[in-house]
Amino acid sequence: MSKPRSHRRMLPLTALAVTLAAASTGLTACGGGDSGGGSATGPLKVWVRGAGDSGKAYGKVFDGFTKQTGIKVELFMTNTDFETKLNAAAAAHKLPDVVIDDGAQLGTFKNQGIITEVDKSKVGGNAQVSAAAWKSVTDNEGKTYGVPYSAQANVLLVRTDWLKKVGMQPPKTWDDLEKVAKAFTTQDPDGNGKNDTYGLDVPGSTQRGYLSWYWSNFLYQAGGSFLQPSGSGGFTSAIGSPEAVTAADFLKKLYCTDKVVQPGALNNVTTDTNKAFQTGVAGMYLTGPYAYATTDATAVKGKYTAIAPPAGPKGSGSLAEGTTIYAMAGSQRSDDFTKFASYMVSPQAQTTGMTGVPTATIVRLPINTTVDPAKAHGGDPRWQLAQQVYNDSGRYEPVSAPDWQTYRNDAAETLNKLLSGCGDSQQALSSLNGQFSSLLKK
Repeated sequence: MSKPRSHRRMLPLTALAVTLAAASTGLTACGGGDSGGGSATGPLKVWVRGAGDSGKAYGKVFDGFTKQTGIKVELFMTNTDFETKLNAAAAAHKLPDVVIDDGAQLGTFKNQGIITEVDKSKVGGNAQVSAAAWKSVTDNEGKTYGVPYSAQANVLLVRTDWLKKVGMQPPKTWDDLEKVAKAFTTQDPDGNGKNDTYGLDVPGSTQRGYLSWYWSNFLYQAGGSFLQPSGSGGFTSAIGSPEAVTAADFLKKLYCTDKVVQPGALNNVTTDTNKAFQTGVAGMYLTGPYAYATTDATAVKGKYTAIAPPAGPKGSGSLAEGTTIYAMAGSQRSDDFTKFASYMVSPQAQTTGMTGVPTATIVRLPINTTVDPAKAHGGDPRWQLAQQVYNDSGRYEPVSAPDWQTYRNDAAETLNKLLSGCGDSQQALSSLNGQFSSLLKK
């Protein structure tokens, strides 16, 4: 299978599209508060990056909003080339009123000029939103660009039946992780008499920066980071640090030396890695708690558990992420955006997002601190674990950096090349550090 095309290669066209849009829409100053549009009529146009049953889940949430406010919602949802379609809409001067997308898009959207600043003091229930969630939508100058809707931190899914077969306990450290991965790869944990199992399930594609997304957990556990705040509203590159090299060396050892990663990993996106875990190809999967629902719908239901990611040389660390509600530039619906955002952070909308459609947990962990995810899911301890990981060791990427997705994509391409050639980690990250430094000067 050929390597998926990187989103980064489309950036020049993206920049052109946004420049055209910015020149013609008359960007408003504060989409969540004082933008001049006020409240227009007709359905609120909301675009969502998602697929499958997520549409049903969002529909249930939006029905509650309409019932409370009388404002109808016109939903458009896709998971394929969502940002590309959004940029095409910008070029055609047809941006929606609201976009719900990954929190990691904040820096890119801000740099492109297609989102507006939000006055969080006007969002009803803002004091119930966790400080960590608000921080994830705040730039280094303290300005807020979006309203958090969902949070998550990566957990480790582990086949408990395989652990029993090889006589081992769930891993707590990198050392443990490597040992269990080796056992799952070499000791026939599924008992079929074939050499067809692997320890780790890795989404190693460069598409959307998947490999960087996965590796960031090891980076944080090693005490490293991608970028560091400069103290003047900007960033400096930290990707060439000894801690980053340690994290890259660990992943390289698992892939190149121990050979405990599923075949085809460097071309795999999350749909591929989901399948590898759900069909018994790999026995450990570092992913978000959204995987509970889809995995429980397969033959491995009841055969796995969720644990905190094993600690690295500098302790615990887990990639924290979120889904953000963005106010789009040029919208004439600022008052309605405020009403919409206020409803979306409410306990009612948060709970519906978690449990309204069991196969689509569009709220992974609630950003509203009054909502208990374990209780909402019928006392399921896996959700309590996910919340604890987020609270104790969750760490967001520097998503407010201009064009953060470009950094993520560059890191994924560097790591993918490193693993495919089993090369020198220090040399690879030194080169990446140079790329990051050049980007920061733009």
